[in-house]
Amino acid sequence: MAAGIILGLMAATLQALSYLFSARFGLRHQASPVTLLVLMHVWIGIVALLSLPFLWHPQILASTDWLLPLGVMTLSYLIAQLSLFQSLRHAESSRVSPLLGLKILVLILLGSSWQGEHYSLLQWGAAGLCALGGVWLSRCGGSIPWQASGWIALACVGYALSDLSVVYLVRAFDQLPLLQAAGLSVALSYLLCGLGCLLFWPRLRQRRLLLQSTPVALSWLLAMICLFSCFALLGAVFGGIVQSGRGLISILLGLLVVRLGWSAGERAPAFAVLVQRMLAAGLMLLAIVLFALGGNPGPA
Repeated sequence: MAAGIILGLMAATLQALSYLFSARFGLRHQASPVTLLVLMHVWIGIVALLSLPFLWHPQILASTDWLLPLGVMTLSYLIAQLSLFQSLRHAESSRVSPLLGLKILVLILLGSSWQGEHYSLLQWGAAGLCALGGVWLSRCGGSIPWQASGWIALACVGYALSDLSVVYLVRAFDQLPLLQAAGLSVALSYLLCGLGCLLFWPRLRQRRLLLQSTPVALSWLLAMICLFSCFALLGAVFGGIVQSGRGLISILLGLLVVRLGWSAGERAPAFAVLVQRMLAAGLMLLAIVLFALGGNPGPA
């Protein structure tokens, strides 16, 4: 469990960093969300293609159980990612990121209804605290635009479906060591994403920005390797709750960005707002502890 929590927090840190890079990219180059989506996934797809021979194993072809989760994960992820980039056009990354914690409610509902898992009362409470902390954290200092809220809601549903598919995908390669199974799952998923994004390449007007998207792509790729491993160890719901620690991480990164004068759409919050954000982030960290104390989910 400890390894899964550490990997989840590493993924949260790298994701929060990628959100900042995304916001900065959009501000500096006046690029649309679709442009960044295509550029970063073409870039990640190239890396995935180059790494695939080192991760492949002949036993994989003995089963096709991984094909369906791979397809569902890729489609739902791309929809979620595009929705996230759209929301970043209307709100700061440090306020958007915590609201992604709302996907925990979608995950736990899908887990109990679709996968037949039973969660303890303490674990339901932890999921509620995580969602409450995310909303509180995002709304500190005022409400976010309704346009951002709509895109975030769509992103939460897409990411929830993607997260559940990741668990099935990685566990379909259970004959491999965990890191190899996670790396192979990432490579296959993002190779497919890259191929899909290539369809938009001829219509892209800012292809020259491919190199400038490297920080977004690299930080996201490393985050996904950690996240896939975390989900394989903890499951999508607990892994998602651990991942919600990015709320606190986003606050700290936002403060660092402001102090360094690095343009990423962030503004220095008032002290009272900062205190509220820290308390809300603490609530989300408490949710991690409570979910772990609640035990492992079992069949309903």
